[in-house]
Formats: sequence, structure tokens, C-alpha cells
Amino acid sequence: MLSRRALCALALLLAAAPRVHAQEYSPLRWYLMGGANVPLSNTSDILQSGYNFGFAVTWREPGHPVGVRFDLNYTSNNATRELQNQGSAATGLNITGGWADIWSASVNLEAQHLFSRTTYGYGYVCNPWWGYCYYGNGNAVVASTSTTRFGWNGGVGMAFRLQGPTLFIEARYTRIETSPQPLEFVPITIGLRF
Repeated sequence: MLSRRALCALALLLAAAPRVHAQEYSPLRWYLMGGANVPLSNTSDILQSGYNFGFAVTWREPGHPVGVRFDLNYTSNNATRELQNQGSAATGLNITGGWADIWSASVNLEAQHLFSRTTYGYGYVCNPWWGYCYYGNGNAVVASTSTTRFGWNGGVGMAFRLQGPTLFIEARYTRIETSPQPLEFVPITIGLRF
């Protein structure tokens, strides 16, 4: 009995989705966002949790669930004490800080599926998101380097329609192919879409 109700609910959501898509009024949307950046795997050995902020623009034809999104983001993470100690041992200097900063620009496909939960057809918007990186902060610079590396990402998000702009939250697994080990992290972002 429960599985039959679940199938009926899914069928109603799928049937309502085209009508909800038709209510979108602007093909061009822009985003302001910011949040936390959480290092994963070996990256958490060298970088602490940090913050991120960014700007995005999405183009989606009205009535279509797939659009193109351009993101420009900045992320900051402080170095862990372990990395500072490794730097002190390697240089003979007393290193008391360090950071990683990453600016990223990405072009992504954005798929949207709207779940209807009100009489007006508005509700949760679940979107996979791609494209993000991270950054750091410290007290004194004893060395600096810059590099460009290939990276990839994938994630999910939800949006809540308000009176004016739309509030959204998203999380993206991101991996940058650095050497000797890749950088891996998950930025968790909250923002407004206009």
C-alpha cells in the first residue's frame, strides 16, 4: 500500500513539473553566494575549513529544465599546524601561518527539477551544480606560488522562492589535480538568485 502511494505521489510531481517550469519568467538569472569550504581526504591534513563567496549567471530557455551557468568564485583556507610545521622543518624558519587561495571560473550545465509543494506550483528546486574551488589566510608570507590545474566537480542544491529573490543552498564536491596529491573539498554555499 505504501509503495502504491509513493508511486502516485511521484507521478503527480512529474505531471506538475512542466507547469512549474512554465512559470519561470526570465531566461537570465544571476546569483550572489557565500558560505563554508570544507577540505576532504588528504587536503584536510594541510588546510583548515574556510570560506567562499562568488557570483554566477544562468541562461535557461523558459520551459526547459537544462541551462548554462557561468560561475566566478573565491575561496580561502588557512594552513593547518601540520603544514606549518612541515614548512618550518624544510626552511629552518619559524612559520606561523599560511593559506591557500583559489579563484575559479567555470561554465557548467545546470539541470533543474521543480517539486511542487504549494497551490501556486512553487516549491523546492533541486539542481546539480558544477564548478568551485577554495582559498586560505595567514600572517606572514615567506613564499608564494601560483599554478593552474585541471579540476572537476559535482553537487546538488535546493532553492526556495521568496517574495522577490530566490534563496538557495548548494554543496559541491571539488577535486583539483595538483601534485603530489589532489586537493579535494566541499564548498557549502548559501545565496540569493535574482
